[in-house]
Amino acid sequence: MNNQIQTESTEKLSLLDRFTMFAAKLGNQIHLRSLRDAFAVIMPLFILAGLAVLVNNVVFPWFFKGEMLKNVQYWGTVITNGTLNISGLLIAPMIAYCLSRNKSYKDPLASAVISLATLIIIMPNTVSVIPDGAKQAVDVSAVLTFTNIGTTGMFAGIIVGLVSTELFMKISNIKKLQINLGENIPPAVGKSFSVMIPAILVLSFFGIISLILSVGFHTNLISLVSTMIQEPLRKINTSLIGTVVIYSIGNFLFR
Repeated sequence: MNNQIQTESTEKLSLLDRFTMFAAKLGNQIHLRSLRDAFAVIMPLFILAGLAVLVNNVVFPWFFKGEMLKNVQYWGTVITNGTLNISGLLIAPMIAYCLSRNKSYKDPLASAVISLATLIIIMPNTVSVIPDGAKQAVDVSAVLTFTNIGTTGMFAGIIVGLVSTELFMKISNIKKLQINLGENIPPAVGKSFSVMIPAILVLSFFGIISLILSVGFHTNLISLVSTMIQEPLRKINTSLIGTVVIYSIGNFLFR
């Protein structure tokens, strides 16, 4: 009997050890590690956004009413606009920088710039907005909305940050595509010209993708990601699953 209990205990420990090893390998995967590092950098901004929403909707109504309440709530609105509502713009370059740094790429800042430019390229060129006081939406071109660059664009920012950076690093390592201006050129200028052709190729590639989606399918990457990824995730709304997901993400980011 004791031998059987000892054998079962050994099997359980072995299973736990295997799970621990798998979790460790998953946590050390370079793309997931880069994602964790990027979110860790911008996490204070999200915390500030949550505090701003709390103060705007709970604290201020205790002390102010009417027009005065509307005026003081401007503080929380602009704080949210500068943090949560640009989360897509924040996460893309941060992931690019962290991924480049974790892969020991020579110029992480260039990767961050390319990622940010790529995210703007795949944004829709025409959006529907409702003007103040109007009831119907109108189409406006050449504008960026908080809807697309905020939480709705966060998943697109993650995808762009990973894909554009990997593509940029691979292309920029091709020596035939590097422009060498010589040793007498300042290092910053030399680096810029060294990645000029790879940057042009990467941005042009995503420009073609944006063109195909817009002209051929009348959509954009932001809408595709929102429909295919974010909306299904929003349907996972049971308390148990939500608790497990939140605990897992928190444990992964801050362990």
